[in-house]
Amino acid sequence: MKQYDPRVYGYVNGKPVYSRDEYVFAARGFGAIESDAELMAFAEKASHGWYDAGWKQKFEGFYLSDYALAEPRHSLTDKEFARLKVLQVEARAALQRAEEEKRWQLVDTVHYADNSVEEVYEDKDGNRRYDLVTGPHGDVCY
Repeated sequence: MKQYDPRVYGYVNGKPVYSRDEYVFAARGFGAIESDAELMAFAEKASHGWYDAGWKQKFEGFYLSDYALAEPRHSLTDKEFARLKVLQVEARAALQRAEEEKRWQLVDTVHYADNSVEEVYEDKDGNRRYDLVTGPHGDVCY
């Protein structure tokens, strides 16, 4: 019978590990991820291409859950996961800057018979974007 060892963090293939980092390294089969490119590639693979709740998403919109069993959190060390969150903040900021450079301007507001309201925006290159402001709904009945 095995003796209880309070220092053991967990077991990977029957072998004891003594910290979260050791657990992650043993479970995934290799050591620390050194570069941002490797981190992004591994996290994308671990999350099945940024797939969550039935939807495939882009990295910028993917919810990085802190839940211990959620991917890619489960397959990364604390340091790697923190770096991934920083990379996501930077990617979202870059996306925001790109949108601001397009200089969207409101050109029309459309009111439909189902009480929905849609705003039409046009960028500096003439591309149009349609934003639903108010969804379809009925009138209040008394």
